[in-house]
Amino acid sequence: TLRTHLTVCVSSSRQHDRNWDNFAPTVHALRSRINSKLETRNHLQSVHFPLIFIRFIILFRFLITPEFTNSFLRIESKNTKMSQTEENVTPIFDLMMSQYHSSTLVIFGRLGLFDFINNEGSDGVTVKQLAERANWSVRATSAMLIALVTTGILERVPSGDNNGATTHSFEERYKLAPRSARFLLSDAPGSVVAYLELFWECSPQNLMEKASADKKQDNFMLETGGGAPSELFINAMEGQTSHAAMVLSPLLASHLGDASNDFVDVGGGSGTFCLEVCKALPKCNGTIYELASVCPMTEKFISKADLSDRVKAVAGDMFKDKVFPPAECYGFGNVLHDWSDEDNTALLQKAYDSLPEKSGKIAILEMLVAEDVVSTTGATAGLNLVMVTNEDGRQYKASELKSMLEKIGFVEVQVVSSPVTPYSVIIASKQ
Repeated sequence: TLRTHLTVCVSSSRQHDRNWDNFAPTVHALRSRINSKLETRNHLQSVHFPLIFIRFIILFRFLITPEFTNSFLRIESKNTKMSQTEENVTPIFDLMMSQYHSSTLVIFGRLGLFDFINNEGSDGVTVKQLAERANWSVRATSAMLIALVTTGILERVPSGDNNGATTHSFEERYKLAPRSARFLLSDAPGSVVAYLELFWECSPQNLMEKASADKKQDNFMLETGGGAPSELFINAMEGQTSHAAMVLSPLLASHLGDASNDFVDVGGGSGTFCLEVCKALPKCNGTIYELASVCPMTEKFISKADLSDRVKAVAGDMFKDKVFPPAECYGFGNVLHDWSDEDNTALLQKAYDSLPEKSGKIAILEMLVAEDVVSTTGATAGLNLVMVTNEDGRQYKASELKSMLEKIGFVEVQVVSSPVTPYSVIIASKQ
């Protein structure tokens, strides 16, 4: 029995434990000694078995260091997973608890706590420091920090003076993970902090109420500003799409060809799509086509990007105006998912009619549902639910947009994607 158990531990360690080399020689010596004592059944008689067991305990006790204990616990955890996935309830519990993880993310963003942690430098902050800053109990602060560590938002700072002993949860120290320092600081390019504000009032009850077939759907985007997007909403959309626009616009530029001189961002909000396209194409002039009440906000983003000489905001209503401002390419950056299929068909038809005869292109920036559905990113599936609670639209499959575009008359439909963003750009040409 001892030999069998030890063999399992050894084989598991080889597969799963990074510290195998540290204790392998001792384990091999232990196994060899047990084997030599168990060569015949006679060794199990009289005094031999107690002696073997005592030797086993002595040698095994020698191995029990904090590092080995933690390694052994990891091995044990991984080897007790059910062989049949249908018996594993953990993913369901993880999903249930994910609401609390995302709530913690939103709270830290709203209170500027990511900036606070970052300002403390590479040593990070203690639980008590953050509790004092936020005026929270140490218990609640510790729980939220643990949640952010398990999701990769924060990193634990190891203690260097405890001689291998474990640290009490309330005494831990944490710092920002590199990705968080890139996207969760308020002044970082492509920061998503402003976007977090839109999730402040999300709840299961709200989703269920908005999903009702009997309830008339309100458009959250227009409600925020009394019939037009508010500054809060425009800032949130900047946070949501700016990184995608930075990443995808240079890839898009190589596909625009002759249609690269005049780009109109329809319903562009902050204009991040247009601004990034113009950065990628130095000869391109841009127009951000928005409601009159939004244009002053748009102009601030243009000025901040230092592109006032090539990009302008033009007031208009994409639904009411008969044609769009003249362009060689019309962009819809995170726009179509807000509206119904009927509204989007009308917008795409208007773009087709507004382009020059037998030339011009269209570029649609959206998170796309995977064709097999199951490969859809969590961000896309989640945003699809947000559309249920906030808007009239949905996230599309690429094939659905392709079909819509081809029925209107567009050809050469292509999808441009990047592994570093859940967004893609669909490009099509007018024939």
